[in-house]
Amino acid sequence: MTTATRRLKEVDLVSRYKRKKPFLSKAHKEARLEWARTYQNWTPEDWSKVIFSDECLIRVGVDTRRQRVIRPPGAALDERYLQPTFKSGRVTIMIWGCFCYGHLGPLVTLEQGGIDADKYEEILNDGLFSLVDDLLALPDDPNMIRVANEDTLLFMHDNAPCHKTESVKRLLTDNHIPVMKWPPQSPDLNPIENLWPELKHNFYLMFRALKLHPQRSQDAVAKYMELLQEAWQEIGMDFISTLVKSMPQRCKDVIAAKGGHTKR
Repeated sequence: MTTATRRLKEVDLVSRYKRKKPFLSKAHKEARLEWARTYQNWTPEDWSKVIFSDECLIRVGVDTRRQRVIRPPGAALDERYLQPTFKSGRVTIMIWGCFCYGHLGPLVTLEQGGIDADKYEEILNDGLFSLVDDLLALPDDPNMIRVANEDTLLFMHDNAPCHKTESVKRLLTDNHIPVMKWPPQSPDLNPIENLWPELKHNFYLMFRALKLHPQRSQDAVAKYMELLQEAWQEIGMDFISTLVKSMPQRCKDVIAAKGGHTKR
């Protein structure tokens, strides 16, 4: 133990790397606090009407989870104890997904490049509206309760520039889809952010099981997109339900932090 470590321990302090969180200004905190207070009394049943959505960038061949390994001393560089990385052939795929309680929406996959308003409108047409149609359809099982109708559905997306254009607002209005006012700099309030690590890890395991290497060819990218769809469909409804049920606690956490960061 070094002298510095001993001194820190004596005064109940530890040395750790800083956590990365979005910058929060005073206005950001006030908006987050206002949002949390607005929805603090919502029950899990209320939150079941909300469709959560987000974009995410997938790096092919990269596992974002830190992996532990049990190995004998001196075997750190043995291949069986290594996590492979690839220096060249970096390939990224942008994805968009959505879900609500008990329903996993379509996963829309896009090749490299950003998302502008026109592309986002295509995503809404391909992804959001098909989920809405499913939610509003009469259940086949007479004992199944429909959780949403035209008056209760609420769509959540963040404040990305492509989400806020007049054409996108008009598209959602014309399709009678109300939008939740979302506070800025608040990924910790969106439960889909907790789904992305699960999806990325499952995709990586599939990628490694097939002994693939990142490639930019059209056939390779098509294969990656296929694997992403498989990984998406493997996400369990119990996990989705847990994420939605976490919303009341997220509101409480923001209020307790006076609009500041939460641990999520």
